[in-house]
Amino acid sequence: MLINLVLSSLPMLMLFFFEIPKGVLEKIESFRSRFFWQNDQHKKYRLVKWKLIYQPKTQGGLGVQDLEIQNKCLLSKWIVKLCNEDGMSQELLRNKYLTTNRTLSGCKKKPTDSHFWKGLMNVKDIVLSYGTFKIGDGTQTQF
Repeated sequence: MLINLVLSSLPMLMLFFFEIPKGVLEKIESFRSRFFWQNDQHKKYRLVKWKLIYQPKTQGGLGVQDLEIQNKCLLSKWIVKLCNEDGMSQELLRNKYLTTNRTLSGCKKKPTDSHFWKGLMNVKDIVLSYGTFKIGDGTQTQF
């Protein structure tokens, strides 16, 4: 519980905006693992794989959050909001990255894009593969 409340929630704001690099993720995971398995000066033996600890309590795990999955879910939330909602942040992203002739599904990652947008583009295909689209009045439909 302490790992989820403290060590998993500290990087949550950054996970919501940026795709976490593999090296940073490994370092955070080593801190969380060391916190769980060590007690002050005494090093404990690891009795189970760390991936098994991620499993929900109902499946025999401890319910520790997998930060890589959490990161993808939080970035996916931006894609869903961009497709379904209107707001100031959505309008800003549409004006900056989606010109008048492009849709989100047709948008590709470019080297000049921000780190935030590159992270969204990395999870975009996963999110769009699970979604369905309603054409509506056809004003935003392109073929």
